[in-house]
Amino acid sequence: MAAVPPDEDAIDPLGANAACYVCHMTFVKEELAKVHLKAKVGCIQCHGLSAKHANDENIGATKPDITFKREQVDASCAKCHQTHDAPAQKVVARFVERHLAANKPPICTDCHGQHKIARAAEKKP
Repeated sequence: MAAVPPDEDAIDPLGANAACYVCHMTFVKEELAKVHLKAKVGCIQCHGLSAKHANDENIGATKPDITFKREQVDASCAKCHQTHDAPAQKVVARFVERHLAANKPPICTDCHGQHKIARAAEKKP
């Protein structure tokens, strides 16, 4: 029986984020998590080991070791992503496409997956 080649888009259930996905299953297909996991960057690189969070039976009561307020996201992303190679026109087009509010400056996660970061989206009537 011939081996089936691995599907490049398949999620490895035993990958680096397996322990996190036990509770955070929605992140399995979330853009930000998928791209980082493919680059071998797991949750702990941004959020710390977060053992107390992972072992808290009262789900959500204990925050991860490291969390980010909206105004901290860009500086955190810039630690690894020192340059942003997307042309300004594409960034602005994506901003408009996502109906983001003009009264809040855009941050990295407005375009690169929401990942539980409060978006500045306009409320539609």
